[in-house]
Amino acid sequence: MGEQLMEGLRRAVRGRGRERERAVLILRSVIASTLAWAVAAQLVDTSQVAFAPFSALLVVRPSVYRSVLDSGRYVAAVFLGALLAGAAGITVGVQLWAFVLVVLVALILGQASLFRDQGRQIPVVAAFAFAGGSAASASEIGELLLMVCVGSGSALLTQLVLAPSVRFRDAEDAVRGFADSLAYLVDEIANGMREGRDGLDTRRWVRMAQSLSSTRENARAAVERQDERVRLNPRRVLMRSGSTVSLGTYRKWIAAMDRASWHLRSITSTLDTLERGTSRLPAESEGFLRVYGDLLDAVSDVLWTLHEDRAWESDRVPEGLSRRLDRALEVVDRCRTDLERGESGSHWHVRGSLLTDVERLLHELQEGRSDAEDE
Repeated sequence: MGEQLMEGLRRAVRGRGRERERAVLILRSVIASTLAWAVAAQLVDTSQVAFAPFSALLVVRPSVYRSVLDSGRYVAAVFLGALLAGAAGITVGVQLWAFVLVVLVALILGQASLFRDQGRQIPVVAAFAFAGGSAASASEIGELLLMVCVGSGSALLTQLVLAPSVRFRDAEDAVRGFADSLAYLVDEIANGMREGRDGLDTRRWVRMAQSLSSTRENARAAVERQDERVRLNPRRVLMRSGSTVSLGTYRKWIAAMDRASWHLRSITSTLDTLERGTSRLPAESEGFLRVYGDLLDAVSDVLWTLHEDRAWESDRVPEGLSRRLDRALEVVDRCRTDLERGESGSHWHVRGSLLTDVERLLHELQEGRSDAEDE
């Protein structure tokens, strides 16, 4: 346990990452709760002062946007729970049967989707206020609500002052990782194809293609986390003027690469069915496999160019990427023409299907290029 803690501290000091984010969040929580307690103690002499730092700790989040959302939901939930307890306590007094009714109603109200995770605060506050005797006094209910506002306000102030920097590196790394995963798989298949039937490691390719789904989800999650960091962040005004980075462009490229991965999965599935099924590729298919491997090299060039030029960082698609896309589509057309002229037999449609999958994969990337330019 101690070694893990020290290792986490070293990583937090060494550079950006999950450990540093946790350390910063802990620091913000300490500052926000301390500020809330200090302000509450100076503001009013009340036994409800603990609600101020307690509220601050519940509202601090990694992003300003998430803190604002949770703060609004939390304050609304606490107000509802306190008012529910106060309405019962002031009218009928602190009675056991009234406590049962208050908690029951609070639990039902807490299920509303409006409050999300903060809905649990409605029965918690209602039970605490009622059982603690605060519900019988309008002034104590008011003090409780005041402390909640102090705590939430302190947390939001801390978040604004210590707002996270507006960086796109995490989103960039995630999108680049998606492009790299596609490129690595295409390279694997191309290298295997050039070795002929002996190089067809189709089961491994199928597993790699299936794993692209989790890579896509990781990329999307990274972009959404970055989107939260940017929203309502006062440090946005410090961003470089003229920056063309847009999270919308990131999303469009992720969507395009996701659609392209469907066709890559289709290619691996077709090859695996042929290799492991009853209708295996005949010996004369060696030439086609090598030609197909060369075709996949052209696709790989497109994907590595996408990586190197960082196309998702600008609303203007790099010329190198456009040239390689056009060149790869020309290679597909030539292969299809050669196939139609010289191929016949039962495997003609299979080879045509494989060419079609490559063509569609490239068209998806081409559509991603067009969508990025329209962003």
